[in-house]
Amino acid sequence: MSNPFVIEVSDVPTGLSEPVEATGPSPVRWGGNMLAVEENTPVEVHGTLSNLGEAVLINAQVQAAAAGTCSLCLQDIQTTFDYTINDVFGFTEDFISGDDADDEDGEPLLVKDGTIDITQLVLDEAGLNAPFSPVCEDFGQHCVEETPTPAGTVDGALAVGGESARPEGLDGEDADEEPIDPRWAALKKFTVDDQESK
Repeated sequence: MSNPFVIEVSDVPTGLSEPVEATGPSPVRWGGNMLAVEENTPVEVHGTLSNLGEAVLINAQVQAAAAGTCSLCLQDIQTTFDYTINDVFGFTEDFISGDDADDEDGEPLLVKDGTIDITQLVLDEAGLNAPFSPVCEDFGQHCVEETPTPAGTVDGALAVGGESARPEGLDGEDADEEPIDPRWAALKKFTVDDQESK
């Protein structure tokens, strides 16, 4: 299937605007660490293309289903990312004039082979707007009252089988060092060693 972020612009007449409609699997993952649109998720792009003569202006909405995890209770979160992309792609590198021509903040956006690629614009927009620490309340859900004890720890075993379930030779402090619940594993990379935090 076609890349929805690579859009044909060669058919837009100079001085006129044309609607743009594109769908397809996302070529990249975009969003935050805990809530994002995964690669290959269906994406929809709706908007307009305007041929300005020396450049093409795109004004479009990019929509896709995002999935992730609540940062408080580890419950699954499902939502929709809907971002506005509004930028100009030049037909040549010298389409920028005046003070903007001396701006060294990155390369100018260019039309290549009659197409524009909005992938980086989508990544930038999602990086700025996707929640860093999503919580259920922000998405119409309720956090579970108690965060479950990670399966695979002694506390998890004791919750089911009592003290008789404690592995021989392990006390409570030793046993809880290696949680293996995949929901907790997703947060493991965000932990800081106690010694480093002092």
